Amino acid sequence: MPVSDRLSQLLRQRALVQEQLVWLDREIADASVGAASPAAIPVARTVMPVAPQAAAIPAPSHVSTQAAALLQQPLAPAVPTATNEVLPAADEILEQYRVAPDAMKTDVRKGCLIYFFGALALLALGVVVLYYALHHGE
Repeated sequence: MPVSDRLSQLLRQRALVQEQLVWLDREIADASVGAASPAAIPVARTVMPVAPQAAAIPAPSHVSTQAAALLQQPLAPAVPTATNEVLPAADEILEQYRVAPDAMKTDVRKGCLIYFFGALALLALGVVVLYYALHHGE
């Protein structure tokens, strides 16, 4: 990836993070209005001011014209808008792959028994082979 592409991507990512911090500050302010007075809630206000979402970000002087053109495009929303339909869909998918605890316990028991009897059969086969090798090899 060329350096100018990387720089433009980093600048866009920084702008998105700053926009997300502004959104988070708004949400904290909205939530603190009903909970307590704003002076009672310690909130770090060291966020750099950010231009509104539709506004362009001024490009630094060392940024290429291609990166500056990318910065002039409106920013995508920093926080994805989740709908209430997403959670039921996720629950349905998880339900498809969920295994009942009793069924899992039975499967584990069967597996252990299969391994035990397989190992026992290999031990018996080894004893038989050793017996014939020692007594019929003479």
